[in-house]
Amino acid sequence: MPGFLLLVTLLGFGPAPLRWGPDGHRIVADIALQRLSPAAADETRRLLGGQNINEVASWADDVRRALPATAPWHYIDIEISDTSYVPSRDCKENACVIWAVESRMAILADKTQPDSARASALKFVIHFVGDLHQPLHAGERADKGGNDVKLTFQGKLSNLHSVWDSGILLSFGQSDAEIVHQLDDEMAHRSDLEATAGGSVTQWVMQSHDLARDVVYRNLPNSLEISPQYIAAARPVIYEQLLRGGVRLGALLEHALGGGTK
Repeated sequence: MPGFLLLVTLLGFGPAPLRWGPDGHRIVADIALQRLSPAAADETRRLLGGQNINEVASWADDVRRALPATAPWHYIDIEISDTSYVPSRDCKENACVIWAVESRMAILADKTQPDSARASALKFVIHFVGDLHQPLHAGERADKGGNDVKLTFQGKLSNLHSVWDSGILLSFGQSDAEIVHQLDDEMAHRSDLEATAGGSVTQWVMQSHDLARDVVYRNLPNSLEISPQYIAAARPVIYEQLLRGGVRLGALLEHALGGGTK
């Protein structure tokens, strides 16, 4: 993949950035922020110079051109036919999102590190946890994470990665706040959030990988024209991945900065 909502263009065949767009990242950070204890939330604001985590959710994309070595940190190439993560094969030279999250978390949790290093690590973690929940950041079918799959979406030329980055999410016609409110209501009635927050970064990535295989690619029409049926199948997956990303990001930050989990 070349180096997961400003909005990804749906107007042409140009390569799409491998990321959720600003909307998806803000939603994940909004959910995480609501789940932090006061101590953890205060520490994030201190490290971020008074900003909340949802205000810096796209920072890692903003600095990617200035920091090109970080480009591979936004995704991982695990072939759709593979059923497990093999570091020597899938994360060569520590160039993948799994290593990026784990290594930045180690810096963030280390209070002997300078605040500047911890603040940078915090911003990377906020972004990369969002990225890894976009299925095409973890599933690869020799098509650059769907960028090479040219298709039609809402009457316009696009590609599969762009559609999953932002196109389908934006087609719901909801604001970020409306989606967060909807997911808050759902979380209030769920008993599995502790289990959702658990597990390893690798397990979360493989969950995304399997969604890429079982939903993103398997449901793709032969006509390569995104249908209402495809969107209907994608909708609950996108909502669930945003929820999972927010819950898991909150748990990671609480563990590193708040001394526990909420």
